[in-house]
Amino acid sequence: MNTIRCVALRACLFSLVAASFNAPAMPASRQEQPPSSTVAFFDVPDLPARVDEPKLRKSDQGFVVDCALANRSSEQLLGLRLIMLVVDHSGKLRSRITWTEESELPSYSIKAFAFHPIMKGELRSTDQFYLGLDEVIGRETIWRAIGAEKALRAYSRGQHDVTPEVRAVANKFDRFPVLTVPLLIRH
Repeated sequence: MNTIRCVALRACLFSLVAASFNAPAMPASRQEQPPSSTVAFFDVPDLPARVDEPKLRKSDQGFVVDCALANRSSEQLLGLRLIMLVVDHSGKLRSRITWTEESELPSYSIKAFAFHPIMKGELRSTDQFYLGLDEVIGRETIWRAIGAEKALRAYSRGQHDVTPEVRAVANKFDRFPVLTVPLLIRH
């Protein structure tokens, strides 16, 4: 009985090894994915946007933050102003990056985005990354986190009780969609 199991096991292993040699090779683009670094996101609950699972990677065009953006408001979002801190292993701030991204997102929805911070210099393998929202631009409202950078810096030091104040103002520029009026021609 044991001999039959050994023969069957050897035949199974042989067929697996043979199949692996006959399998097509993966294309180089799928084999060599650039390594990505985890980014800690500082969530301000009073802002209508939240970034989920941000990852920083280097591409041919520069750095990219791949993430999902959630809109937790009833208003369409149009854009964001983001802050990223690069902190070394001892907790010292190495770099601060701020940038604006267009990010159209319907109310109460979530969508994948690739954000493009302009980062100069090389990053170290021991660097830590912290991301926060400074401003969220909606169709009718602009939300601004007052003291967002200070709160993000405190968060990077392990102080999770510092939260920025959020102020909302009317968006006077993007509030009304452009109307097109059809031209009527009389004959």
